[in-house]
Amino acid sequence: MSIKKLLLFMLVAVSCSSCSKFTQVVYVSPVNEDIRSINHFYQYENDDVKVVYWFWAEHGIMSYFVWNKTDHPLYIDWKKSAMINNGKKMAYYTNENSSNYKSFGKQYGHSWINIFNQYSAKSDFRASLETVVKDERISFLPPRSYISNAFYNLTANVYFDITDRNTEEETINFCNVYVSRSNKDVLFRNYLTYSADEKFETEQHVDNEFRLNKVITMQNHLFGFRSVEGHDENDWERPTRFYITNLSWKDVYK
Repeated sequence: MSIKKLLLFMLVAVSCSSCSKFTQVVYVSPVNEDIRSINHFYQYENDDVKVVYWFWAEHGIMSYFVWNKTDHPLYIDWKKSAMINNGKKMAYYTNENSSNYKSFGKQYGHSWINIFNQYSAKSDFRASLETVVKDERISFLPPRSYISNAFYNLTANVYFDITDRNTEEETINFCNVYVSRSNKDVLFRNYLTYSADEKFETEQHVDNEFRLNKVITMQNHLFGFRSVEGHDENDWERPTRFYITNLSWKDVYK
């Protein structure tokens, strides 16, 4: 092949790659050992409550339910609770004024009702129909019942380049993908304040922290690939992951 043809071939290859769109699947990991993975869900538990998480959504979503394990009511103070993203407080109470809210409390909260009810059906407890947190400061949680919350994107307008440290090419779910570890120290926490009395004289706290861990980068068509029978072949979806789609070449290849 002549030099001229070789240069033309390289130009076409780069041009085609630059027009491609990419998807990243980002893995979430707990920072503390008291958060365990059970039935593909991250779960925290103490003597009073069980908190179960679901992150799967575009750019991630802080979605969770709080289960009252006790035989007496519990009260959650949403004004004293928050998502903390890289040290920044993002309020759960009156959060409609936040640009990152985007009605996730209604949209995603109702979307995950069946998911959380299915989880409860497989667990060692039973609960009535799922309820979604509304605009109230104090939520009353009856014995052996649960309530859900879903408000914020985890990484709005954030992407991860695949030239980070430890980047490798692997075959996962029948797809050739790039696996890397993020060099962006994205940490987020779910901080909840609850009490066994409405005056909060016995105030207690849940403080669960997570970090972004492994990042899988692939072309868009691999993320949405289906077999000829119409079934998912790649099966990327997990409660402990989230995804970012339609990224350009310059976003991920540095």
